[in-house]
Amino acid sequence: MTQQTVYLIRHGEVNGNILHLHRRVTVAEFNAIVRELPNETINERGIAQIRAIAPQIASFNLDCLYSSALLRARQTAEILAEETNLRIIIRDDLHEILPATLSGPPSRTYSLRGAYIRSGLRLALPWTRDTETVYQAFNRVRRAWQAMTSETAGNFAVVGHQGVFRLLFLWVHLSPRWKLVRGDTRNSGISVIARRF
Repeated sequence: MTQQTVYLIRHGEVNGNILHLHRRVTVAEFNAIVRELPNETINERGIAQIRAIAPQIASFNLDCLYSSALLRARQTAEILAEETNLRIIIRDDLHEILPATLSGPPSRTYSLRGAYIRSGLRLALPWTRDTETVYQAFNRVRRAWQAMTSETAGNFAVVGHQGVFRLLFLWVHLSPRWKLVRGDTRNSGISVIARRF
């Protein structure tokens, strides 16, 4: 069996990545942030980050470039495709694990970090019904991984999101067929997963 390597590329920076986590937000403000997350675009620094890694990506001898359907990932993939002549395959099942909205009085305030923690706790509860849970996201990401690795025999890259990549790291850790060579979930970070012989 030939060696297969998969490169996970986190999208370029978006303004939501640089929010101050200690600032106070109301429940209404946090919920507005959550609703806007799917529409975030990469900022100027994010564009520069992706252009900077494009030559490295071009050197990986890739067959294709998979991308999440979320705008920030698609923009990242388009820049890389432009620089590397790779074809992009959009996969809806690679979308980010989106935070849950908060309930309670709209004027109640939390630190932004505290609001994200409360939101994350809702995602961990098995009885949460109004949003995807972490368990559901793990199964979605696992199925996407199995589909991509069966569709493409050679090396490929995936443009996506921190939460999705962390779930992939967990899946790889549990799989006897794959190993995590390098994990980097920073904006424009490149993680490497290789097939075991």
